[in-house]
Amino acid sequence: MPRLAKNDLISIDDLEIEEIERIFVAADEFSHSLERGDTPRLAEGLVMATLFYEPSTRTRLSFESAMHRLGGAVISAAEMQSSSAAKGESLADTVRVVSAYADMVVLRHPCEGAAKVASAYATVPVINAGDGSREHPTQTLCDLYVLRKRKGRLKGLTVALCGDLRYGRTVHSLMYALARFGANILAAPTRAMEVPEHVLARLAVQRGYSYATVSMNELDSLAPDLDALYLTPNGPHQMALFTGEMAQGAARQVAPVLDALYVTRAQRERHGDEAGRVHGYLHVDARTMRGARTQQAVIMHPLPRTDELAYELDSDPRAIYFEQAAAGVPVRMALIARLVQHKAEVVKPKSPDSVLLLRLKATPQPVCENHNCITRSESAYLPPRFRLAAWSGRTGRSGLALQCDFCEQETTVEYIGNTRSRRYYRFDENLGSYARRWLEEGTLAVFRDPKQAEESGYEPYRRGPQREVMNAAEMARAVESLAEQLIDDLTDLTAVTIVGVLSQGATLALRVRDCIERRSGLRIPCAAVNVLGEDGVLLDMDGGSNVAVDSRTIVLLDDVINSGWTVQRAMAALWKMGRPAAVKLAVLIDRGHRMLPIRPNYAGKNLPTATSERVRVYLGDHAAQGKRKAPERAVVFSMVESLSAAEQQETG
Repeated sequence: MPRLAKNDLISIDDLEIEEIERIFVAADEFSHSLERGDTPRLAEGLVMATLFYEPSTRTRLSFESAMHRLGGAVISAAEMQSSSAAKGESLADTVRVVSAYADMVVLRHPCEGAAKVASAYATVPVINAGDGSREHPTQTLCDLYVLRKRKGRLKGLTVALCGDLRYGRTVHSLMYALARFGANILAAPTRAMEVPEHVLARLAVQRGYSYATVSMNELDSLAPDLDALYLTPNGPHQMALFTGEMAQGAARQVAPVLDALYVTRAQRERHGDEAGRVHGYLHVDARTMRGARTQQAVIMHPLPRTDELAYELDSDPRAIYFEQAAAGVPVRMALIARLVQHKAEVVKPKSPDSVLLLRLKATPQPVCENHNCITRSESAYLPPRFRLAAWSGRTGRSGLALQCDFCEQETTVEYIGNTRSRRYYRFDENLGSYARRWLEEGTLAVFRDPKQAEESGYEPYRRGPQREVMNAAEMARAVESLAEQLIDDLTDLTAVTIVGVLSQGATLALRVRDCIERRSGLRIPCAAVNVLGEDGVLLDMDGGSNVAVDSRTIVLLDDVINSGWTVQRAMAALWKMGRPAAVKLAVLIDRGHRMLPIRPNYAGKNLPTATSERVRVYLGDHAAQGKRKAPERAVVFSMVESLSAAEQQETG
């Protein structure tokens, strides 16, 4: 039998509306076939592999049931902890191997973007059965299928989505689909579980939906005076926000009656440190459904439920959540049939995205800020990959917004550079068009802060007046002062480790350590931390293989404290290595301005500067000290942080 065409289903947007309609027609046919007891053999000779890195009941069993009912076979890894994944096998290697055993792969994974990675490495079709909190497209097909059967249509329906809308992947896929079908979406999140910004932005950019974020503290009655987040297609006949007196006029323009109430459980397994601290979560019961707006609303839930949906509703004729679960078999039969029927077709590649991927070979790669992104757990072979977010450079946005190509969440960078000119700039909206042009040319560099830019070999676009504030002799005295402060303050030097921030801080750490050794006779362990890596890397500068952190006093040393972000990342790296007894901060120069409330314990020189000024320290290599031709010094200069019209023309 020929192999199936590579028709992956990673996002609900991978299916055109016409394809979804055809899946619904096929699901109807399979539903009738099941009722008659027919045994179609469409998948005879085919094997499905179900790889589930997370627990599942409905999704896995309905996929396997659908495959068996079509005459196919199933090989299953329902608990990946008993597979080679427990030995550290990467997702890429797993799907490449399984592609030789099966004709299609159904994947569930706890990390956002995992399905996209699997689709890139598998040679057979991959179906996303849920990747972290990102999407769950096949559940959305079941939801839409049952909702349309009950209401007769999808266009124009008003659907309220309630509960954990931040981590609920079923909700995200459902919002994208409802928007495409022209439904109205009323999002009623539990506090601190609002719809993620990247989901709202995708709806705004791709579907023209407007939105406003307000709070909703009750769900007992969807009365007009309650606040809610309302998403609606742009149009003169509709309003984006129902709240207070505005709702009186809005109610005459948009029917106030809900067609569906979609309830979700608290996704505690994705809450991290917040798990177990969910208070005041919604509870939908018979009283909720007696409201004027909910009289005609069907009650939906992707299951499993916990405490958010009362069992008394099970007998309510409006409750259709068990129908949603049952629809999993015919809908997924229709999906499998779609793959089989397209096996002889050549899949046309999707049109290239209008937003290009960032190509950043000359600078340290930015890191996705989403700790649950697949690039964090599979970093050995999967470097972060970004696009310019569609809203980059718009008024009101601070920094350059990058969108992870895997998990779709945003990372903001404050500084950009040009790889040809080796200059960097503080980003503002006037630079948006230049950032896009440099991206297309492959000359765009991005940086978190000036320190990262300068340590990568970039200079500010233009410097103002410059003055020397410390020469080599003064810096040597400042290093001696730091050593004296440490000796006087730290009673037990044998429990101290000095950690310098690469690169200047590491050089200073060695010099301070040498001063302490000359004065006390003790040679303190010395390490360096690289804050430009993914999670920070701690290096033993004495040639050892392990840096002791637990129960030790760590002196973190850097040349200049600027914004404080570098110190914060260095601290995070230390805590990943262990639990120190204390962490002290030492800097050669404290310039007095920082965004974070971080104050050094020890400073070689306190130097008040203006916010528009920068301090730059020039050091020679510690091993080659005294042989460097350029003098060691520290200077202050004014920095132009954005480009004037003339400067833009010159740069362009």
